[in-house]
Amino acid sequence: MTIHYLDVMLMDSVHKLNGERSISAVYHLFKGKKSSQTIQDASLFQLSSYFGCYPAFTRDQLNRSVQRLKEQHFIRKTWDTFIATDAGISMLSQRFAEKPMPVYFDGAKYHDKAKILWMRLSLLVQVLSHHAARSQHYVPIQRDISVQNWTKSFFSQYHQKKKLSEDIHHELETLLAHLTDQEALLFVYSLTSNERIGRTYQQMAEWMKEDVWYVYLLFWNVLHYFIQCAKKGEAPIIQRMIDDLQFKRVLTTSTHKTLELVQKGFSIDQIAHIRSLKKATIEDHIVELSIHEPSFSIEPYVSSEAQKAIHEVAGQLQTNKMKLIKESLEHSFTYFQIRLALTRMVKANG
Repeated sequence: MTIHYLDVMLMDSVHKLNGERSISAVYHLFKGKKSSQTIQDASLFQLSSYFGCYPAFTRDQLNRSVQRLKEQHFIRKTWDTFIATDAGISMLSQRFAEKPMPVYFDGAKYHDKAKILWMRLSLLVQVLSHHAARSQHYVPIQRDISVQNWTKSFFSQYHQKKKLSEDIHHELETLLAHLTDQEALLFVYSLTSNERIGRTYQQMAEWMKEDVWYVYLLFWNVLHYFIQCAKKGEAPIIQRMIDDLQFKRVLTTSTHKTLELVQKGFSIDQIAHIRSLKKATIEDHIVELSIHEPSFSIEPYVSSEAQKAIHEVAGQLQTNKMKLIKESLEHSFTYFQIRLALTRMVKANG
């Protein structure tokens, strides 16, 4: 039975979760579920690159992938979750040696922005190509009305369309020169012009004789690389294409509201009362803030001495499993305090 790169990604996630979360945690991670728990798991277990890596992921695909890994004895069930076997860890090491995760791919930071960039860029290239060929009758490659409106607005800002085409061509050529030939070809042949329709992942995989899931990752790696270059000032046109997108935070809307109340000096109990939410929900928000807000202090909730004690025990036990840490510390700290300390520890270690 063939093991696909999607299975490798799932295997890596199971290995890093180490039996501390159910398989559904991986499902929500791949889909990019913007819940406090999934965002915390991505950071705590160093799985941020997989966050939102495959928004169209289905339960059926998850189950089939799990079945393939079980049949090959790469994972085994323990209680209500799975852990990696020695054979699975060996397979993972071998597969990553053959095909490493693309270096610029970072789902937590870029997956939603990259999608919008691709929709805008691909449609703009199509429009410019037809304009150059003086062709006015074609079906837009992107059907999203907001993307079409944005493209019309962007296009109308440039009176010299030929100059815009030349500038985009030069910028893309310069960016792609820093990537592999495989990635450059994959990106270019995915574009639609007045002469041809862009190829699908499946078509590119067959052409390259490559795993379709790896082709999928390589394609989005290119877009993630474009965004990183734009943020560094190395891709001015791409930068203008994403200027209106928000990059500062990955916080849920509800957590934003909690942050506003925290900044006003309200306690967790007071915020729970004001917002008519459970105390545990507000605690989830606080943990989320500790992950994504560098200036957010957790010391009002867990002292630096307590953090040190929790870090030491986690290191000794080689686990992030809060129940084991809590028991080892003789229940001196709450689960909330342990979660805060662990997420800050992972953040400090990059």
